Parts: sequence; structure tokens; C-alpha cells
Amino acid sequence: MKKIFKFGLIISIALFCYMLLVSCGIEDYPFIYPIPQSNVQQVLNNRSVVRIPDDNSATTFSHFAIYYKIYISGSDQPSTTSDASYSAISQSLASDHNAAKSHIDSTTYVSVNMDSFFSGRGFYQINLDGHNISEVLSTSVLGSSLEFDFPSRRVPTMTVGSSVYTLWRSTGNERFSPLPDRRFVNSEDLRNNANIDPSINADVVDITGQGDRRYTYAALYIVAVGINMSTYSFIYSTPALIHVFQLPDRW
Repeated sequence: MKKIFKFGLIISIALFCYMLLVSCGIEDYPFIYPIPQSNVQQVLNNRSVVRIPDDNSATTFSHFAIYYKIYISGSDQPSTTSDASYSAISQSLASDHNAAKSHIDSTTYVSVNMDSFFSGRGFYQINLDGHNISEVLSTSVLGSSLEFDFPSRRVPTMTVGSSVYTLWRSTGNERFSPLPDRRFVNSEDLRNNANIDPSINADVVDITGQGDRRYTYAALYIVAVGINMSTYSFIYSTPALIHVFQLPDRW
């Protein structure tokens, strides 16, 4: 009888603990694997190669998203791979990267909504000319590489396998107009219409004060996006910095 009583007591305690956990709303948070920062290779100052792991499950993973923001600068930086160069380019860039780098390769920020994080700091998702980027960066790219190229006097591109795509700026779901057009190209129209009207160039941040404003740079971050099958809402991995690219001058 004592053994039966003890067994029944154990079962009762286990059921009580389970009900307590359920009532408190504690549940496993679905996890999606990020791209490690070590998988990003920066080639010179205008190219970057991102090696995509193949460890994400097709039942959770949906696609990769790339967030960007453009910064006006008076500094022509020969290298854009250090905190010092970010500060020289733009204090806004330095502030944004300081906020983002605590999430890179983090094991404690795995449940952060990175879409809210980036959009809250004025970032937008990159588009492609004539293609749906969510479809291009879906399960077919797992285990492959992406190459980003911002060459002089040519439009910046992303290469996946043998396919080359032209990178396009966002319109914020038609909330603003990117001037002079959607290409990632440095121009007077881009620089002179920043922070003047929220319906124009909302993806560009100006420098404070007066001075040289000849250069523009774009910071790109990549995150994996999945779907929580319990709530059918998007979940996000921690980010990796693709690069801070200097935009080519308009020709």
C-alpha cells in the first residue's frame, strides 16, 4: 500500500507541475538557426560572400530577409570593417551597429523579433528588380552561397549560383518614394532629399550639421525567417552583418 501511495503521490505532483507550467503560459519557443558571422567573408571593400548553412528545418524555415539602411557621409573610407570606420562614416551607423552587434551570434536573444528591432531603427528589407526576394532566398539556397557586389559605376547585385539579381531599395510598402530611383547608387537626389519629407527617401539618414556630404554607405544584415506552426506567425534568427558598402556614384 505504501508503494502504491508513493507512486500515486509522484503522479499527482507531476500532473500538478504540468498544469502549473501550462497555466503560466510557458512553452517551447520554436528555434531557427542563424547564419554565423564567421560564414560571412568580406572581399575588399565592395564584395561580400555569405555561406548559407543547411541546418534549418524545412518545416520551420521560410526564407532569408536582408535589412538595410543608407547613411550619408563626408568620409571616404578605404575600409568599412571596424567600429572606428563606422564612427568615421556616420554616428548613426555606429549607433545602429552597436545596437545590432549584441544580437550577432547571441545565444540569449534567440526569441527577439528582429523585424521589429530593425524596422524600429529605420531599416527596410531589400528587394530585387523583377523578382520576389523571399522566393529567391527560400529553401533552395540552403547549403549554397550568396555574393554581394557593389562595384564602381555599375548597379549593386546579389548572385545566387549562376543567377545575378539587381538589388533594389524598398518603398516601405508604398509609403515612400526612393529618389532618384530604386537602385543602390550615390547621387545628389539621394543625398539632398534625406530627412526632409517622410514620403521620400525614408531609408536614408543624413549626417548632422553642415559639411561634406559626397558619399553614401549601406549597411546590410541578414536573418533567417521561419514560421511558428502553433501561432502561424513569423519567427526570426539572430542577424549577421553582410557588410557596410559604399554606394557607387551615379554615372
